[in-house]
Amino acid sequence: MPKRFRVALVTGASRGVGYNVGKEVVKRMPLTTTYMTSRVNVDGLQSILGMQLGAAARDRAKFVRMDVRDLEAVNELKEKIVKKFGGLDILVNNAGIYHVPDKSLSVFPKQVQEILGINYWGTKNVIGSFFPHFKPHSRIVNITSNLGHIMAVKNMEDELKEALRLRFNSCNNEFELDGLLLKFQRDAIQGTWRKEGWPSCGYTVSKMAINAYTRILQRQFDEDDREDVVVNAVYPCTKHSKIDQSDMKILDDEEGARFVFYMAAVKPNSHGVFPRGAVIWNNSRVVDNREGYTYNNKHQVKLPLEIPQV
Repeated sequence: MPKRFRVALVTGASRGVGYNVGKEVVKRMPLTTTYMTSRVNVDGLQSILGMQLGAAARDRAKFVRMDVRDLEAVNELKEKIVKKFGGLDILVNNAGIYHVPDKSLSVFPKQVQEILGINYWGTKNVIGSFFPHFKPHSRIVNITSNLGHIMAVKNMEDELKEALRLRFNSCNNEFELDGLLLKFQRDAIQGTWRKEGWPSCGYTVSKMAINAYTRILQRQFDEDDREDVVVNAVYPCTKHSKIDQSDMKILDDEEGARFVFYMAAVKPNSHGVFPRGAVIWNNSRVVDNREGYTYNNKHQVKLPLEIPQV
């Protein structure tokens, strides 16, 4: 049987979970070329990876400076990958930014614009550019957060939390979801976001949007008759220096990255039932899925934790 060469793309891959996800792909998938991007300078990272994994591994890693907000740069990389490999097999959308919420009218709208620009609109830039070019059995992972769970929203009454959850769950397509996010941005600029029922954390809204987008995107792939293209939103449960994680079991970047890699590299039909369009935390718990998995924190779906041989 002929060897199948593959290509992977990991955004936000200059450090932390993103870097370690790319490192896992390079280490465990020797027939895969891995593009690792960051909006900051990537000079020297290929040499560092080579020292960690060896010269041969270094040659399979391609570090690229790319801001996901820059659609021209995203399309330029897409054209290069499609021309050389014919499409994309693995995509991990890790590029993101967090700001400690500042509720002042002079700061909060700017925070919202930057956070959504990278976390939501930037993710959509990457997926939209590659959308026609995902190969059969492609795997897409959108990195999410515990702050994207409705229970993490602070200083909001339960009725408003439920209304916020329903806002996102009622979005049936990208057009509706985009409109909801544009409304949040307008409300932030006008200083009416709290009156309109939004939390005072742009990052929370961005990850709620990613969770909803993941569900919508999976439906698009299924309706488009794509062969076994799967997208999930994954929270790796790794430490974030600016986010309150006091009630969670925190993992180091390498352990979190191994789970993300598993979700990005699992083979088609490897274990029968596999989440599609779901929100998954790195305790193997599906916390949000409309197709028969659990919706709350009381029931768990155990996924196999062994790393697949690829």
